[in-house]
Amino acid sequence: MPSQHQAEEDLLRTFASMAALLILLIILAVLGMRYFSAVDKVSARGLQLEHHRMLNVIAMVRSQWLRLGRPEQMQLDWQTLDHEVQPSPLAMNPAGWPQAPSRDDKGCEVLWQQLLGGIPDKAVIQAQFINRDQSCRYLSPAGDSLSYQLDTGRVIFLTSNTDY
Repeated sequence: MPSQHQAEEDLLRTFASMAALLILLIILAVLGMRYFSAVDKVSARGLQLEHHRMLNVIAMVRSQWLRLGRPEQMQLDWQTLDHEVQPSPLAMNPAGWPQAPSRDDKGCEVLWQQLLGGIPDKAVIQAQFINRDQSCRYLSPAGDSLSYQLDTGRVIFLTSNTDY
């Protein structure tokens, strides 16, 4: 009889261990789902912060453009040689708004780099040129977008969620 009793205790211990492991896996799954659902919100929040940065930078660029006598191109003071890509002069339109070097997706990426000092991470921000309104649109995976209209200098931030 003692071996029967021992076998039952071993079986109960194994069952308790499996139940504890199952509970731990459920907790980890819930935490993982919350973490990965928050990643899109964080990237969207980052794009919202970039909106404020872009507004400030464009205002500073336009002020510098006026101070320098409205040149067609400018070398921005904050561009450094830290990047692998040599900083290029920033083209300005006659109204004083920064322009992308080319009217395509790559030109919008270069404009982002010139204005904000870094190339957008393609996993987080996708650059698009919109021919219809001559604008550069920067999209986050969450569906939020930052749009810069090249002709008017207008910067628009659109969000897909309002639960911030």
